[in-house]
Amino acid sequence: MTDDDRFEDLGPSGAERRESIGERLAERDRMHPEPDAPQRRPEVPRAGNKYAWVVGILMLMAIAVLLWRSSIPNAGKGVQGPPTGRVVPDFAAPLVTSNLEGEANVCQRRPCSSNAGKVPACEVRARDVLNVCELRKRPLVLTFVFDRGADCLPQVDRVERVMGEVPGVRFASVFFSRKDRATVRRIVRGRRWRMPVGVDFDGAVANLYRVGGCPTTIFATAGGRLRETALGNLTEDELRDRAERLRGAG
Repeated sequence: MTDDDRFEDLGPSGAERRESIGERLAERDRMHPEPDAPQRRPEVPRAGNKYAWVVGILMLMAIAVLLWRSSIPNAGKGVQGPPTGRVVPDFAAPLVTSNLEGEANVCQRRPCSSNAGKVPACEVRARDVLNVCELRKRPLVLTFVFDRGADCLPQVDRVERVMGEVPGVRFASVFFSRKDRATVRRIVRGRRWRMPVGVDFDGAVANLYRVGGCPTTIFATAGGRLRETALGNLTEDELRDRAERLRGAG
């Protein structure tokens, strides 16, 4: 045995062993391939912000509507006015130009609750009071307006211009406001309204008349029977035509 073959008794020669090992490794790789490196999960594409500003505006609009609805009486309830054909409900409210303190009286009959008033509204008669029981003895145009949530004060301006053209018909307004009396008085005087304007600070009259939109105009015949409730703005011609029809209605 030569020195070059001293490991001959242990098996094949070195070259043969290397070849054999290489073949076995190749066979193992073929039969048991190593798992591929973990692949990253494809990233889910995110919605672009192309329309994000639109969503933001819509959200702000929704919040604004919610705040507006929560600031007016009768929000979410019936807002069609009193039932047509029936006598409009009784109320007595302080005139905006008066110094009377307290809220409007909306008691319909005895016994009166503490929230509605101490006595029936029709019994509250004074120079500084807007009393619908007195007004409805003649044909009546009664306009409800708010000082927030909508620009409906110009409707009363139009009623003012028509008022002198329809004799025999009474015109009045109920002003729902959360502001103090002095502020409301400045608004009324600044717009030069001559018709009597009752103030409705707690919304009791608006709720009684099922008013939830601004402006709302009530048209009642002599005796107070409701002929029509107009929701929204009316032109001067529309106001004049409806008021004229009240005079001939029974």
